[in-house]
Amino acid sequence: MSDELPDLSHGIPVFPLPGMTLFPHTHLPLHIFEERYRNLMQDTLRKPEREHCFAMGTLIDLPGESLGDPPVYLYAGVGRVVEYSRMPDGRFMLVLQGIGRARLTGELPLLNGYRVFNAEWVADLHTTTEPAWGDNLGHELKALAVALLREQAEKFRRVLSDEIELGPLTDMLCGYLPFPPEFKLEQLSTPNIIERAAATISLLERMLGDVPQRPLKPDDPPAAN
Repeated sequence: MSDELPDLSHGIPVFPLPGMTLFPHTHLPLHIFEERYRNLMQDTLRKPEREHCFAMGTLIDLPGESLGDPPVYLYAGVGRVVEYSRMPDGRFMLVLQGIGRARLTGELPLLNGYRVFNAEWVADLHTTTEPAWGDNLGHELKALAVALLREQAEKFRRVLSDEIELGPLTDMLCGYLPFPPEFKLEQLSTPNIIERAAATISLLERMLGDVPQRPLKPDDPPAAN
């Protein structure tokens, strides 16, 4: 893991929301107004800047795949606060940048009203030493995304840039596009980069077949089950 990742050995605060997934390499704007999460922000900002981090958890009841009460999905995206402002009434406006995947292993006692979990980092798994594999999958992902987004693709210039590696590319597409929530959870819990890319290609191909009349937009609602 990168030296920039914080130590999780003493637990990490978790902000759980229904339908929420934070992927590495993505940015999430948040409005913090509840007292317990204002406490979370205050406690987080007292730490060294590199440790201005907490995890976004997904509230979901999946036996064997969730923890605590109310239950939180075992895998969470950890983010670092990269921008914030505090309102006069104590609310926070902030931007959280996803920096890694973590597996939650157990819940600790509440701290100032907010939830804290023991956790461990989940490293990306590279299963091939052939750069051509990643390059080919990356080109296919970009082509499918452009075909779906069409005029919206201009907003994704960084995501679709030639320099981006396969892992970050897949994570950003999964984070920003309106994929079904259960697919996002599966992708968040999958360390294998090739598997994540292949699954995303398969879903994009199905979506292209389902919606040929109009382009997909990033703010569209997820596909209905």
